Amino acid sequence: MGAAMTSTTDPAGAAAAFVHAIRWGEHTIAWSLLSEVGRTTALSVAVTNGLDRVTASRIRDKVSDPVDLDEFLTRLLRGIRRDLRSVDIERRECGQGQPGDSERSATVELTNPSTIPGTQHWSAGRLELSADANGRWFVDRLVPRLAGP
Repeated sequence: MGAAMTSTTDPAGAAAAFVHAIRWGEHTIAWSLLSEVGRTTALSVAVTNGLDRVTASRIRDKVSDPVDLDEFLTRLLRGIRRDLRSVDIERRECGQGQPGDSERSATVELTNPSTIPGTQHWSAGRLELSADANGRWFVDRLVPRLAGP
């Protein structure tokens, strides 16, 4: 369905690939673009919402049953889409990466085109990213903006 995954050697590319994966329902790609911090957070939220701790541990350790992993990732993607419900995911765009607290962190603004004549894009939230030792960028956190322009 969607195009091939975008390069993740820069923050904007990783953010665009993550948004693309969400848009097209590519839950395994979205998971692969989460950092260890992002994955830990996702699993913690899932446990709070009823995921069995043993299953969560197996997912974290990459030894889970493929069916359990697929179900978890499907629910994760559904949750991310719910967090982004106030904006049109089909029209979401990513800005350029802005440096974070260190040279290995960055923030990418998510924007939506305005449907109001004479107005510009508006912020739909942001992605906080970090780079690994090889310079590849991964999503640590999604911070949605739940209100419109």
